[in-house]
Amino acid sequence: MGSESLDNEDIQLYIWHDGLDPNKYVEATYYFESAISPEITAVAMAKEQSALISGGIASIDPAYNLSPYTARVTSVQLLGETTNTTLPFYRLSIPVYSTGVYREEGYWCANAKISFPIANFGPSLTNLWSAAGGELHRLGFLNALKLLDIDAPKSFLSQLSGPRYGIPGVKSQLQTENRPIFCRSTRPAVGLTTEMMLKINEAVLRGGFDAIKDDELTCDTPLSPFTARIKMMVNLVRRMEDETGERKYYIANIIASPLRTLELADAAAEVGANAVLVSTLLQGFEIAGEIAQRTGLAVLCHNSWHDALCRHPRFGVSHALHFKMQRISGADMIMLPGDFATDYIDQGEAKDCLSACIGSLGDIQPSLPIIAGGKRASHLRQYLAAIGGTDFMIIAATALDTHPEGIEAGARAFREAWLEITAR
Repeated sequence: MGSESLDNEDIQLYIWHDGLDPNKYVEATYYFESAISPEITAVAMAKEQSALISGGIASIDPAYNLSPYTARVTSVQLLGETTNTTLPFYRLSIPVYSTGVYREEGYWCANAKISFPIANFGPSLTNLWSAAGGELHRLGFLNALKLLDIDAPKSFLSQLSGPRYGIPGVKSQLQTENRPIFCRSTRPAVGLTTEMMLKINEAVLRGGFDAIKDDELTCDTPLSPFTARIKMMVNLVRRMEDETGERKYYIANIIASPLRTLELADAAAEVGANAVLVSTLLQGFEIAGEIAQRTGLAVLCHNSWHDALCRHPRFGVSHALHFKMQRISGADMIMLPGDFATDYIDQGEAKDCLSACIGSLGDIQPSLPIIAGGKRASHLRQYLAAIGGTDFMIIAATALDTHPEGIEAGARAFREAWLEITAR
């Protein structure tokens, strides 16, 4: 833990100054609560996640200059104080707790911006993520820490692909430029044979839904082997296109170990699946772009483990930042929080989440936002208002499954709701 050294001797090596080039840094924004003064806390964070100047390098080459590789505190804003304890007591046997800057009761609350040299990680989202977060959440003097945002210069973003298809590509594939996309995820997620899934999905597509997708829990199992399942799903989609005269879409789940993921992706591309489902928090932030480049398929980034990382208001990572990272990595479709487009989500947070998907981000095109979680045809107007247009996907299952006239009628209800809105 490099931040055990909090003396002021080398503090200027971790403070931003006008002589530095912003195009060579990525800036991270944090909220934290600390038992150490906010200014010293921010420097400690910069030290922890970059080049800690220590006696070791001096003994090898005293003239060597590490300053181009130190993270720099750009700003610190004191917000107040709190006595509410968030984390269990955590005090290490290191000097910081006996320097006199450590308070025994209460915490300072602050926002801080820290700029990290791109030279430390290059055009790698995995290594950027490690630099901006790394071990910061385990610092013993922190009572809370939320990584709120990461801003990168165009020179950095231009080295990353972003979505291969994004909103324009996915909607063009489905020919749904002027309305939302309707999709059903596999339910039940486990315990079904492929034949049972096919019967359900046939009714869903005939009723007017555009897409079907594997659930993130629908894996390669003896009950429904992956290779056989995707072939039959693709055949179903093509057959339903012929029957309905509409384009249809199948998204295959390829969440697995690294090597197995590549095998599943190749198999999905070979049989003609339209897209694949991945999880950045299970498979790494590079997964979307790598799979898109390898297969040419569209990629849906699922929210597995998202809430464990993002849901706490003062610890972890902001919802919006996780979505921004997914978009930069190459996600064509992104799952928004379950309470999006409901009365329960904070409106500022909702705006930030949507902006992460569709807001300006250099030359990186927008990702298609997905809303799910109890979505119903009768609330379609509410969803349109929340998104501010028709560029989104709705994933619904329960509303279809519980429709008194059956699954096909449940799917048709969404299309009828859309026609009712456009007729007015």
